[in-house]
Amino acid sequence: MSQKPKHIVWFICDQLRADALGFMGNNIVRTPNIDRLANKGIIFDNMFTSHPTCMPSRASMLTGRYPNTLRMENGSPLLDPRETTLPEVLQRAGYRTGMFGKLHITPQEYTRDVLKSDRPIADASLFSDDAGLVPIKEDPFKKNYGFQTVVGIEDALWGEYIDWLECKDAKLASRFSKSPGGKFSEIASSEFPDLPNLGDIGKSIIPPELHPSYFIAESAIKFFKENCSKGHCFMEVSFVDPHHPWDPPAELAKKYSPKDMPLPKHNTIGNVKLPNCLKNRWQFGVGHIVGIDPEVIRTIIAYYYAMIEMIDIAIGRVIQAIEEAGEFDDTLFVFVADHGEHLGSYGLIRKGTFHYDHLIRQPCFLTWENSPFEAKRIDALCQGLDIMPTILSLSDLPIPAGVQGIDLVPVISSGASGRDAIYVQSCQAPIGPFVNCMTIRNEIAKFNYFPDDNVGHLFDLREDPDEMNDVFDDVRYRELRDEMIFAMIRHLHSQKDPLPIVLSNW
Repeated sequence: MSQKPKHIVWFICDQLRADALGFMGNNIVRTPNIDRLANKGIIFDNMFTSHPTCMPSRASMLTGRYPNTLRMENGSPLLDPRETTLPEVLQRAGYRTGMFGKLHITPQEYTRDVLKSDRPIADASLFSDDAGLVPIKEDPFKKNYGFQTVVGIEDALWGEYIDWLECKDAKLASRFSKSPGGKFSEIASSEFPDLPNLGDIGKSIIPPELHPSYFIAESAIKFFKENCSKGHCFMEVSFVDPHHPWDPPAELAKKYSPKDMPLPKHNTIGNVKLPNCLKNRWQFGVGHIVGIDPEVIRTIIAYYYAMIEMIDIAIGRVIQAIEEAGEFDDTLFVFVADHGEHLGSYGLIRKGTFHYDHLIRQPCFLTWENSPFEAKRIDALCQGLDIMPTILSLSDLPIPAGVQGIDLVPVISSGASGRDAIYVQSCQAPIGPFVNCMTIRNEIAKFNYFPDDNVGHLFDLREDPDEMNDVFDDVRYRELRDEMIFAMIRHLHSQKDPLPIVLSNW
């Protein structure tokens, strides 16, 4: 491209539904700062994750490669440090790179219990032996996956945040740090203490100006102020919320009355077959599937929206700092979530292996004031792994060998078609409602396949956009079923690793 952005700011949210934002049509949640950015740029209405859990999705977006190719599709894995990441490519091109918040491509539980760290570790060498990976040659551009500065907090690793909080409010920090679960135990009181597996709903004692989302924003702002005048900057600003526990600051929770929250359109899964592998993992009526009291669902929705407003406040702080530095027009803003959240739809909460669109669809936009492209909405099918090559293309940088994502600049600039279909995969994890499932989705249909039970789900999205009527065994849909099965096989075949490059025929 003839012009390119000077800075890149990539906002990532955890477990954020696409329909829980103002620019995506939600008229209850308050997201003015996010909406302002979105409406100036390119909104992707049909962006889908490659894997509806955190680590595989994040690794896929950072590398532009499928979780299968990365060997990141199962459990709580480690991103192989030999992989080429977006910040590595940008750092080699002269960018100053920083990561603030939830990176989550190294395992948290291992970090806490084996390495005895209360803060995330981005140095893959500390995990490589036990992960069965061969140590790589020392390369400063690959250290910490390409990030020169890392200020990390994750679901169970709060050390850096507690350090910051102690400077702001030592008494509050003391309460927080002494709690065995950190944030999880700092919910002032559970709203529904008698419900099994639902002890993570409540108003937090942490005020907005001391909230982890605010800390993430302030850390990014500090980095930007120190580096923006020296040259190009890349920042990943990655929020832990609105992932459960649903625990917004009390003053934000007051803005969203549960009684005013509309219930999801469907509270059952219709005629969809529940595979045995899921029955064994996903207990009915125990916090994950079907039978949750509507009052609980309304409260979860209200608190979820309040957490999203907290993220919007934090993003507003970052935008303000960039504007005050005079760098707004030259900054490419990228916004995405790693995956969605059930949020009571079909009687489900949290996440798991039911690949409804609200779980696998990602809210996403690109905004750059000096962009040569007009603001618009893109209907084409896209996937999260397409973001990395698109950022590089907009930055006039070569896309590394091995990238499987597609450059979306032609889709933006000339209306070129996106993907013919998107492929999503879940895999069985040691615990939780995560089982093996493969999904192929195009503009007219969706096919889910559970290989452990040889069970398939087929939905005609033209007649059944809500995915309530499984027609896999309906003879009238035999031709469509065959087409989707063949499409899945083609996509699985296309995911073979293009590395190493074939140098000759023999």
